[in-house]
Amino acid sequence: MLQGELYEVVTRARDAVEVRLYPESAIYAAHFPGYPITPGVVLVRIAVELLSERQGRTLDVKSVKNIKFVSPVIPDGEEPRLLFRFNENTVSVVRDGVLCATMTMSLEEV
Repeated sequence: MLQGELYEVVTRARDAVEVRLYPESAIYAAHFPGYPITPGVVLVRIAVELLSERQGRTLDVKSVKNIKFVSPVIPDGEEPRLLFRFNENTVSVVRDGVLCATMTMSLEEV
């Protein structure tokens, strides 16, 4: 689980969750030293964790129909935050009003 190690939940709404990234996380030391970028697979994992919490059961990715990473997620600034918006099977990741990623996937209970 990445919650507590890489991010914390700041706010929850019916169709969105805002998280604060931890720039000091070990993930950023490895990806990439001197220029940290949140790996795309990490954004997917955060989305799955948040959806698992929302549904009250442990979920994992069954299939992926479409993932687009359109803007890098760099953990900079005083409090780097991301907004995960949920719409049926699609999750959008937004930072400071800029779309960073969209993912359409099927999940299954594990």
